[in-house]
Amino acid sequence: MYDLAAEHSAAIGAAVFLVVSLWLALRAFSALARRQFTWAVTLVETYRATSALTKLAGVLMLVSGVIHLVLIPSHEGITGVLFVIDGVGFIVLGAAAFAAHWWRRPAVFWLLATIIAYVIWIIAGWETPDQIGIGCKLIELVALGLVLRLGPAGRRTWPRRIGRAVAFPMLVSLATLGIWVGGLMHPDALHAHAGALLQPVAAVATPQQREAATRLLGDTRASIARYRDPATAIAAGFKPEPVSSADPLRHFVNAGNAKAILDPKHPQALVYAQTKHGLQLIGAMYQMPRAGQWGPDPGGPLTQWHQHEGICFSPFGFEFSFETPFWTCPVGSTSITTPPMLHVWIIDNGKLGPFAADLDKTVQKQLQGS
Repeated sequence: MYDLAAEHSAAIGAAVFLVVSLWLALRAFSALARRQFTWAVTLVETYRATSALTKLAGVLMLVSGVIHLVLIPSHEGITGVLFVIDGVGFIVLGAAAFAAHWWRRPAVFWLLATIIAYVIWIIAGWETPDQIGIGCKLIELVALGLVLRLGPAGRRTWPRRIGRAVAFPMLVSLATLGIWVGGLMHPDALHAHAGALLQPVAAVATPQQREAATRLLGDTRASIARYRDPATAIAAGFKPEPVSSADPLRHFVNAGNAKAILDPKHPQALVYAQTKHGLQLIGAMYQMPRAGQWGPDPGGPLTQWHQHEGICFSPFGFEFSFETPFWTCPVGSTSITTPPMLHVWIIDNGKLGPFAADLDKTVQKQLQGS
């Protein structure tokens, strides 16, 4: 579901550079302080007088600020303006953590506003979640937890303690859920849908690739026509997968064809639609032997394979959910990645075409009503 956007990769180098630079600067200031430079002595003493939690919170905000500033060129309009404001604000607050007493409340507000705004942007589809964005929110959530922990001891009444104990995990849960929902609603360009990673291909098919794609469709349609009756498919070794009320399609899988590579005579699975009049054969599915092994693409962008990532399966073998943005599955389930697969729809698949990862929603409704 979540990839590292190429234009965001500079943020990793910037974050590492900042941390290394801060460490080198501290060593340099310490050396100057030993030589009795007054300003260096003041800086070092201020740093040493700062608590470990405050230091960590300050550094995390500085890292978030630098990441936002580095990513400004890849964001336009109001989002770019907000990145400028966020970046400058986090750097100011991160520096103030070492030298001021007023920074805590503004930091709480700034962190909350940034995290909530990111979730809103993701759900609205104005920003696509990727590993840098999610990692940055994780940094800010940790910083927020530290800032809340640094509240004045005299004000830690039971209501305040309970409020903080409840508010922080709720914010973490809501942020995770928001990113998760946004990723499901608005998959990026490399995904056919959430969790379905597409094979990298050229943007435009050549005449030869168009001819090859047409030939693959014709060969597949001719080869699987004998399996229009599901009983014939079962007799040939295709085993029906469990019925799902959430999915109107049923796959009949043939383990004996597992090693075949894009062979119309030996597809790995047949796809049937559940209609009012029984099962209707609508396509075949080809699958590679193992995950990460992309299949041949004779039609180029027309015959684009996809593999499902971050799918949580229960011990009983059925799909449970998608992984959360923090790469975890619900208790009792485990994450899997499927081998790449290619669907060939032998019926009219509407706007999506004969090799799409999904069946067109309009076509699905028509089949269910037929």
